[in-house]
Amino acid sequence: MFIAAVGLFSTVGYANQAVVENNNYIVADQEVTKTPVEVADLPEAVAEALKGADFEGWEVVEASFISSDAGEFYAVKLKKGDEEKKVKFTPQGEVKE
Repeated sequence: MFIAAVGLFSTVGYANQAVVENNNYIVADQEVTKTPVEVADLPEAVAEALKGADFEGWEVVEASFISSDAGEFYAVKLKKGDEEKKVKFTPQGEVKE
């Protein structure tokens, strides 16, 4: 694992490898980059999704742009009272499972 700071924001990269035993081997080699994003800089589609009924009363605490070989998405940490949750959004504002 390596971590690099760039300019006024930080970018974090991870390289993952996994091997599953029992005579079946799966090797995954993937680089993941995480870049913090200011709430005001979220894409309009993500900002609009956060205004929907599903997120009523929730406050955005933190947001990041995640990029990997598997795709790109925005990870948004939300808080409502003592509750916290993380939601992933596609750049088009759709909730990603």
